[in-house]
Amino acid sequence: MPKLPWLTLVRVAALVALAASAALLSDYVAGTPSFCSAASGCGIVRQSQYSHVTLGDGHFIPLPAFGVAGFAALFAATFLSRSLTMVGAAIGGLAAVWLLWIQATVVQHFCWLCVTTDVSAIVAAAAALSLQSSMWEDELTARLRAWAWWALAALSLAAPLAWPQLKASPPVPSSVLSLYQQSKINVVEFADFECPACRRFSGILKEALVPYGDRVRFVRLNKPLEMHEYARDAARAYVCAQAQQRGEPMAEALFATPDLKPAAVDKLAEAVGLDTKLFDACLLDPSTNARVDHEASMLVPPELEGLPTTYIGGKRLLGVQSPETVADALERAARGEGTSGLSGYVYLPMVALCWLLILRFGLRRAVT
Repeated sequence: MPKLPWLTLVRVAALVALAASAALLSDYVAGTPSFCSAASGCGIVRQSQYSHVTLGDGHFIPLPAFGVAGFAALFAATFLSRSLTMVGAAIGGLAAVWLLWIQATVVQHFCWLCVTTDVSAIVAAAAALSLQSSMWEDELTARLRAWAWWALAALSLAAPLAWPQLKASPPVPSSVLSLYQQSKINVVEFADFECPACRRFSGILKEALVPYGDRVRFVRLNKPLEMHEYARDAARAYVCAQAQQRGEPMAEALFATPDLKPAAVDKLAEAVGLDTKLFDACLLDPSTNARVDHEASMLVPPELEGLPTTYIGGKRLLGVQSPETVADALERAARGEGTSGLSGYVYLPMVALCWLLILRFGLRRAVT
């Protein structure tokens, strides 16, 4: 068997895994996923407890961050020593098998980027086991120069991470724009009170809005999902609390309570200071259901990719976002920045051209 291709295969597999991990990381930290929609397997995996390492106080480390660090380290190890390469690849391969098992048996959904990362890690591990000591000397005469390998690694990492910042944001729907006020930082959120992601994000968004005070116009709209048994009742309760100028206290209580059954919601209404007779009458009023239906109709596919969906100025945030991502969107809205950016039809050929140029100038001439 030829010796050199095994080392090359480890590096190529590490670069594929690095690029896929970087794409996953960009989807986790960007306001709107760029590579997988929230309704896809990636979105379901992203919302699971296995997607983050929680630090508390609303902060977390996305699991792909460990993938980026790990595969960058594995790639670097291929230039240092055979033993480091074999150990690093073995650890990555074992972790990949475990993560594939989690997706198959626990989450019961597959993320194509996760699978790409995991399969690449397993390929790298298998290739590393075939490495022999003499291959490190053979690498000195490899066709691709060392600087070119590192340039490919930098491009594999940078291109997916940069894309969310460079791409054009999807336009804000006209129904949402109609709620905006000039000279305000406009924030419109579609949420479901029974949605776990909406519950997680509610506190993050609330804290992020505090420094801006009256500069923010915040509108919460109801999008109860049919899969959630008590979501519509909770939405109606929120609408009725708004009628008594107690909408936000009621929203906080609804997001916080583990029990959204009607009896529990009645107790919440009393706890936030509502007139219970007016509240009960409002719940039975057909216009309350009509309002919930109207708000829900304002967010439909293709704009509806998951909940919560939050519009901050010209930017859409999808799902649970970090405090830093929300703060950045608010700052951009405060500066009045628009939604200009690159099209994917432009960005992808640019990245492909960079790959070709690196390969063109990084290849050594074959020895004849």
